[in-house]
Amino acid sequence: MDATHYQHSNTINEAPLKGEMSLLFSGEGEPREGHYIGPAVHDYYLIHVVLDGEGTFETLGETHKLGAGDAFVIFPDILVKYQASMERPWKYIWIGFSGELVELALSEVGITPDHAVIRGCRQSRMQRHFKRLRAALEGNQRSALGNLEASGWLRLILHALGKTLWAESGSEQGAEREQEERSHPLPYRRIDQAIRLMTLQYAHPLTIEGIARTLSYHRSHLTRLFKEATGMSPMQYLFKVRMKKAEKLLEGDLTIAQVASSVGYNDPLFFTKQFRKWNGMSPTEYRREMSNQIPTKT
Repeated sequence: MDATHYQHSNTINEAPLKGEMSLLFSGEGEPREGHYIGPAVHDYYLIHVVLDGEGTFETLGETHKLGAGDAFVIFPDILVKYQASMERPWKYIWIGFSGELVELALSEVGITPDHAVIRGCRQSRMQRHFKRLRAALEGNQRSALGNLEASGWLRLILHALGKTLWAESGSEQGAEREQEERSHPLPYRRIDQAIRLMTLQYAHPLTIEGIARTLSYHRSHLTRLFKEATGMSPMQYLFKVRMKKAEKLLEGDLTIAQVASSVGYNDPLFFTKQFRKWNGMSPTEYRREMSNQIPTKT
């Protein structure tokens, strides 16, 4: 689609904070009939709130028809497509952000990749939050001050979305979340948090002590609960997460050293030994094996 099919504006954060939650940009758009984006993956989180019109959002094999007051959340590395209606193309506002603990924060309020659509948002409140967020980025002479203020509005936006999910006790997502809370005692909810933490931060130098400290548990207590819940120690589980991600990355064009660094190993030789322990092949052998399985075009 060329630019004539899509009117939009966008405000960039010039001083995003590094760490748990970093605002990247915010904007609003009014696509023309049938305008679409994707199928594609993003390397950041992206929230759209529909203000008017209609469109569809495709994720994890499902298609959601959305209208005014609905919101959808795009998670990193998940293939999505979204498209404006041909009859009543939508108008929406959006916000992009990243951070090491974002997925955990979203999941705690019920927003997950398989629950990425929020219906019935209060449009006036959302528009007000977005307007003030963008004003913070545009109106402060010092970018760092603007970022601090805008980051606060980002959290209020996430709070509003989470509150919408819980607003009606009869809502499907709210009921599922309440059932999950009742059926999973606190210690095992902490294990869920540990798993999400490792799934998100596998590229970082995680330790059992650090994970336990984050969850306010003693190392030995966390290890015991984790084994009871998963059959593996935390480090065994982290190893599995890293190797699965490495397999995926080895199917691309990154060097072995780049793959190693991307999954938390600064030493490519040590990564190679670990990968061979995982599946019996070196990273190079695995890459060659995968390339041989790709059918050639005729």
